[in-house]
Amino acid sequence: MLKKRIAMIIGFCVVLANVFEGWAAEPASVNLAAYDPKTLVFVTNRDSNDVAVIDSKTDQVVSRISLGAFADAHMAMLTNDGKKLLVSATGRDRFLIVDLATQAIERTIVTGRAPEHFDITLDDRLAYVGNMKDSTVSVINLKDGEEIKRFAGFFEPHGFSVLPSDSKVYVSNFGAHEVRAIEIPSQRMAKRLAIGDVHRAAIRDPERYQSELKGIANPTPTLDGKFIYAADGDAGVVGIIDAETDRVVKTLKVGEAPWRAYASPDGLFMLVPNNGDETISVIRTKTQEVVTTLQGGPKMTGINFTRGGKKAYVISGGAVYVYDMTTFKKINRLKLGLNIALETAATTADGMKVYVASSTDDSVYVIDSASDQVKRIADVGRSPWGVTILGAASPNYCH
Repeated sequence: MLKKRIAMIIGFCVVLANVFEGWAAEPASVNLAAYDPKTLVFVTNRDSNDVAVIDSKTDQVVSRISLGAFADAHMAMLTNDGKKLLVSATGRDRFLIVDLATQAIERTIVTGRAPEHFDITLDDRLAYVGNMKDSTVSVINLKDGEEIKRFAGFFEPHGFSVLPSDSKVYVSNFGAHEVRAIEIPSQRMAKRLAIGDVHRAAIRDPERYQSELKGIANPTPTLDGKFIYAADGDAGVVGIIDAETDRVVKTLKVGEAPWRAYASPDGLFMLVPNNGDETISVIRTKTQEVVTTLQGGPKMTGINFTRGGKKAYVISGGAVYVYDMTTFKKINRLKLGLNIALETAATTADGMKVYVASSTDDSVYVIDSASDQVKRIADVGRSPWGVTILGAASPNYCH
């Protein structure tokens, strides 16, 4: 009887270990170096502690990269040379550098508590990582694989945007109504920029929309890097920051509980989903004015563009709303499934496909931008959360 119990315990432990390690415990199945990195789609799976790799030409999962037990990774991003995959391992308070040639973790770097979002410099030298639970920002030297500085005094540093010049990085504070600018050459905090009227920042029905302060989710730069658009979730405004002077030059009223701004790849518009009143504010970047308001949907988490910005796909709960950006008309509503939660998406470099992660059914949905036909890729991993594609036609994002 004792031997039988011991055997049962050992068997249970083996099963539990496999669960914690995730589905990527098996060796890599393909040589990723044989692929053009721009044709690969990387999907961060939170509960299976791995990253699935999809060949966009065949829409097949060709490999899974293990991140180790308890990684609970929030997002991933490729270096601009396509050689490394960078991952925020939120559950372990670590930042991971994965060598895509070997598909093995090359460096494991200690950060602050619960690292989530990050951005990197165009020269692949530095990463700026937001640690949500202790409100710090880790600066990672990607060449040496070490943290070189940790900034304190943030309020839930949520979104990061490095300017195209690699001169500054802008950090949004989700727990405050401000954006902060860090000078990259000197690693000095340059400016704190208040967005909206902090003292009057409150939506009309806080019980319905939120239980705590929701400030700015992301600082979104224009394509030329001259201006930063920052939506304040409580104040219902978008602040426009001049990146040269670091001054708020304009504040636009949008809908209730705006999430963040999304830049169209033609540089003409910023789209802001407002989850409070289920609308989308369309801002023309040339005039810095709201030109129209579109009817959106509930729980909007992201916007992707195809056809060079002429078509917009808005993720809303379990559906995707499609808009013609030349006429500002809704042209489709794609119901991808029942009782699913769509998270984030990425557009292929050629702008032909949009890959949407669905956390509740362990799937990725692929939208053909020409026909709006949808294909499901099942069993990509448990709780797919973030999608990233090198050179994406629509800027990558996470939430």
